[in-house]
Amino acid sequence: MRLRSVLALLALLSASPLPSLAGPVPDQAALRDQTSRLAIAVLGEICLLNIGDANGIATAAAPGGEFGFIEAPADLTAPLLGDRGGYVRVLRRPGMGAVTLVASKDGDCSVMAEYADAAAIRTHLLSMVERGGLRNGGSLVVLDTREDNGVRLTDYALNPQGWFAELLAKRFNGEGAAPLPLVTAIAPPGRAASEAILSVRRPPTAH
Repeated sequence: MRLRSVLALLALLSASPLPSLAGPVPDQAALRDQTSRLAIAVLGEICLLNIGDANGIATAAAPGGEFGFIEAPADLTAPLLGDRGGYVRVLRRPGMGAVTLVASKDGDCSVMAEYADAAAIRTHLLSMVERGGLRNGGSLVVLDTREDNGVRLTDYALNPQGWFAELLAKRFNGEGAAPLPLVTAIAPPGRAASEAILSVRRPPTAH
């Protein structure tokens, strides 16, 4: 998904808020940290491990599956997907905001976090690559960080290595080491209905 699409999603969700948290208002710092952690887990275990494989993403995020996603309502799905094929699924866990998965039929994938913190997103993302599910599977390089109307945008290149490069080589006919474009967009607290969007695309050579 291109950068302008990420910004468009933020603007769209500002006008179409997700359901609010039920029950007592939790500690805001913990809420944003834990929701950020969950969003990164979804990005890694569903989007990255299945990038370019629409069926794999669909299976990993199946309603009633391990993560506990549900199908998003049509009034949310239609504007997020536009004229692209795909699906939108929502995940809620106690004490956290909603995490929404947007996956197109071409295998590109985005994760939205209702609540997020820029430092937490960065910390959990690096932890996932260095010590978590992508350990020994690649390195993460920051290409650019900037702000646009208060939204912090960071462009990364995820460089596959080892087992992850081998997995992608099979999927993309030998193009396993090509960097994966990854973008994070973090809005200030309360600025948008989803405070973070994490988007990863297939390498250009796989399009």
